[in-house]
Amino acid sequence: MFMADNLSNDVLSSSLQQMQSVFGACPAGIGIVQNDLIVWANDTFYAMLGYTPGSLNNKHARDVFPTQKEHKRVAALLAKGMDRFGSGMAETRLSRKKGPPLDCRIRASRLNKKDPAAGTVMVVTDISDIKSLQIQLQQAQKMEAIGVLAGGISHDFNNILMGIQGHLSLMRIDLTATEKVISHIHQITKLVETASELTGRLLGFARGGKYQIKVLDVNPVVKMAMNLFKPTRKDLVFQESYAEDLDMVDADQSQLEQVCLYIIGNASQAMLDEGTLSISTKNISIPEDHGYPFVVTPGSYVKISIQDTGIGMDAETQKKIFDPFFSTRKNGNQSGRGLGLSTVYGIVKNHGGFITVQSALGEGTTVHVCLPATARAKSSSVVASDMDALPGGSETILLVDDQAEIINVGKNFLSRLGYKPITARNGLEAVEIFRMYQDEISLVILDIAMPKMGGKKTLDLIRQIRENIKVLVTMGQIADGEVEDLLSQGCHGFIQKPFSMYEFSKAIRNVLDKRAD
Repeated sequence: MFMADNLSNDVLSSSLQQMQSVFGACPAGIGIVQNDLIVWANDTFYAMLGYTPGSLNNKHARDVFPTQKEHKRVAALLAKGMDRFGSGMAETRLSRKKGPPLDCRIRASRLNKKDPAAGTVMVVTDISDIKSLQIQLQQAQKMEAIGVLAGGISHDFNNILMGIQGHLSLMRIDLTATEKVISHIHQITKLVETASELTGRLLGFARGGKYQIKVLDVNPVVKMAMNLFKPTRKDLVFQESYAEDLDMVDADQSQLEQVCLYIIGNASQAMLDEGTLSISTKNISIPEDHGYPFVVTPGSYVKISIQDTGIGMDAETQKKIFDPFFSTRKNGNQSGRGLGLSTVYGIVKNHGGFITVQSALGEGTTVHVCLPATARAKSSSVVASDMDALPGGSETILLVDDQAEIINVGKNFLSRLGYKPITARNGLEAVEIFRMYQDEISLVILDIAMPKMGGKKTLDLIRQIRENIKVLVTMGQIADGEVEDLLSQGCHGFIQKPFSMYEFSKAIRNVLDKRAD
């Protein structure tokens, strides 16, 4: 494994023993992997994972990873780093013999650069404490971001409410003018949709970091972040330039908005009084010989550039801006009290992208966020017009919700669509009603979040009465895990509040027309 042809066997054996002694005394975990087998590891490595020293010798490296997919990802990342820079690095989790996985950072170097088959030395560092601190930092930064977000959203919500109030007032005057009433209704509908999008942004922040990846057009996301932020700094000049032919990306919308808000927040803090904040998007192509001082997969990317005319940073500061808990704030000086970039770095990295920063003292700062472009097409949403026929039926439907407004609107929707509605205000009432009318009811529309008895318990009891009853789940907040659990347990559909009569009618028919298993 170690190449030393000109040395005697005794000298070589002594050298190996000395090297193993050094490795054995190291406080970091060290292992030697050859042909994907662990041929040697020091006691620290075994202690990290809770194994008896020597018990992993000649075991496959895959055995210490939680999944085959993660093992392949880390192996590919380390190999790419070693091929390009001589050494590779990756953050991952390793499986302990007992207990939770170990958050760690692995650095790898080949024992013989000319012969990869000679083996690789792995240095494993425990970063569990760092990960814990990063989570705490992210929560603190998220609270500050929510403050920025709430300021912009409250401004927009007041405008929306003013618009709705205005159209309602005008409708009272124009009650006899059918065309004008229809026009007011259209405008109010658009305002409600806008308000729903804004609540979606807030709910996205509340998801606790869970990603919902879909094909996104970056331009509307960046514009939304800018529109949310603008009301908080009236003294700044905002310049925006968006590429019209921008590629799509695979991303979580709320997380991408967080990235933009974080960077915009930092940029604004760097401008004490007045200044210009510029944002732009464009497509870029990164070749094999890209010249970046880190590993970047060649290909097509979408680049978001955010530039300020603030105080800027020196080279030493730029080296630290992605470190957790690093701040440029000085005593008595509020400049630079931004949201930090460690969270931004983590989000972008999890999306397969990267960040670069250009800055100089007194010359402002430009942050470039690059996300891989996707070849997948964005799904088109079909908007129904008033002329579209509303699909209805004649079945009996049990509507369960604790809100009087929802019960009132839902009951009217169902009646107008031709259904026979029965309503219940909580889970206990729903179970009793279902017990009485179980042979007549074709569908249960069930709100998850209710007092007295939650949606999951209600569903369990209803299923005990009639196992094959069809259920449409509805909810006013995002609780991804709970919805997914209910759907996996046999619920037939989900509809997010608020919904239109058309969306409601389509969701009901989709469930009722499903073939019974």
